[in-house]
Amino acid sequence: MAATKLSDFVPNVTTQDTRKRQQCYDVLSRYLSDPRSSLDCDDFDALVEGLTAWVTCSNYKVSINGLEILCLMIDRMGEEFKPHVTTVLTACVDRLGDSKEQVREQAQQLLLKLMMPASTPQYVFDRIMGTFNHKLWHVREGVLLCLQNTINRYGARCLQLSKIVPSICKLMEDPTPQVREAALNTLAEIYRHVGEKVRNDLSKKGLSQQRLNQVSAKFDEVKMSGNMLATADLGKSYRKIYRVNL
Repeated sequence: MAATKLSDFVPNVTTQDTRKRQQCYDVLSRYLSDPRSSLDCDDFDALVEGLTAWVTCSNYKVSINGLEILCLMIDRMGEEFKPHVTTVLTACVDRLGDSKEQVREQAQQLLLKLMMPASTPQYVFDRIMGTFNHKLWHVREGVLLCLQNTINRYGARCLQLSKIVPSICKLMEDPTPQVREAALNTLAEIYRHVGEKVRNDLSKKGLSQQRLNQVSAKFDEVKMSGNMLATADLGKSYRKIYRVNL
C-alpha cells in the first residue's frame, strides 16, 4: 500500500534492519521529491531521530541515505524544520570526520541546508563553534570548509566573523598540514569578501610573525588575482593605483 503521509515511514525509518532501511530510502526519497506529497506526521520527533540514527550508522551507505533524506525534508519544510536542527547537528558534524569522502561531502550539503532554509548560518555556527577544537582533524578541516562554503553561498554578512576568526587563527598552528592549509584558505576567503580590515585585525589575534607573513602573502596573492568581491575594502592606495571601482 502506497504511503499517504510521513507517519507511514516511521516504522521502517526507526528499524535497525539495513535491508528495510534501504527499501525505505528508495520510497521515501521519491515521496519527498514529489511536491504534492503530504508532510503530515503523528510523531515527527521519532522520524527525525530515526533518520539521525541513519546518519550515525557505521554503514556508509545508510549514513549517506540519511543525510540525503534530511536534505530533501528540509527542502520541503523550510523554517518549519528549525525545532529539529539541534537534533541533527551533532550527527552531521561528526560525519565531517568520516573516512568516506562521499559522506563528508553530503554532510557539508546538509549543514548548508540546516542554515538555510531551516534556520540561519549564525544559528548553526553558534552551535558548532566547539568543532574547531574537535579531536578528529577531518572534522576541524571540515568546519573550515563549511565556513568557506557558507560565506560563498550566503555572503560574509550572514555571520559574526569577528567571533569566528580567533578560532581560525588557532588552527593556523594545527599539527595537521591539511588543517593549517584549510585555515589559511579560509582567512583568504574572508579577506576576498571583506578586504583590508581582515589584514589589520589579524595583527591583534596573537599570530606569530611567521604566520602573519604567510597570511599577508596569501592576501596579496588574492588581491592581485582580480577575484576580490565588490563588498571588499581594498584600501585607498590600491584603488588609486589600480583604479578599482568599489
